[in-house]
Formats: sequence, structure tokens, C-alpha cells
Amino acid sequence: MKAVIILAALLVAVTARPEPPADTYGTVVTQAPKYGPPAPVYGEATYEDVKPSYHYSYKVKDEEAGLDFGHKEEREGYEAMGEYWVLLYWVLLPDGRTMIVHYKANKQGYQPVIKFIEPQHEKGY
Repeated sequence: MKAVIILAALLVAVTARPEPPADTYGTVVTQAPKYGPPAPVYGEATYEDVKPSYHYSYKVKDEEAGLDFGHKEEREGYEAMGEYWVLLYWVLLPDGRTMIVHYKANKQGYQPVIKFIEPQHEKGY
């Protein structure tokens, strides 16, 4: 009985030992695969130079909240022109002036022209 148990344990130990993996043709792989240099690059990608062109604008006016601001801009080629405005009820200027900024942005930089418009008060103030 002891001999049968010893033989069974020996058989299990022999069959359980790890084997190296086999490749697709059934041969045993004993080394990690080696990879060569990456594939050559065949020239650089080129893209057609398309000049930017867009127009956009938005405006927010909420008298109850005291908001009146907006922005509009146009761009043809490499020069953008536009304006933005803020009616300053309580944010920075308590007098309610409207600030309008006209600007141009190009290779020479951002070139703003700032203008303030006085508030239109009702008669009797």
C-alpha cells in the first residue's frame, strides 16, 4: 500500500512539472522572441495650409439680474477683429457705464481700443 502511494506521488510530481510553451509548429520555445528595429518612416505627412475663417457672436441681457454683455468676432486668414462689451451695473463701476472694446489680433499682437458709454438715465434723476 505504501509503495502504491509513493508511486502515485512520484507520478504526479513528474507529470506536473512545467514545460516551456510550444510555438505554432510544435517546437519548444526556449528563449524570448527578439524584435528588430522599427519599420522605416516613409516621408513626413503634409497638410494643406488652410487659412482660418469664422464668424461668431453671443449676447446676454438680463435686466432683472443686471447683466448685459456679449462678444462678436470675425476671422479671415490670420487676422481676427471683433468687439466685446459689458454693462457694468455693479461689478466694477457703480455708475452703470457700458464698456466696449474693439480689437484686432494678428502677428503684431492684441490691439484693443476701449470706449465707455455713459448710461442713459430717465428724466428726473
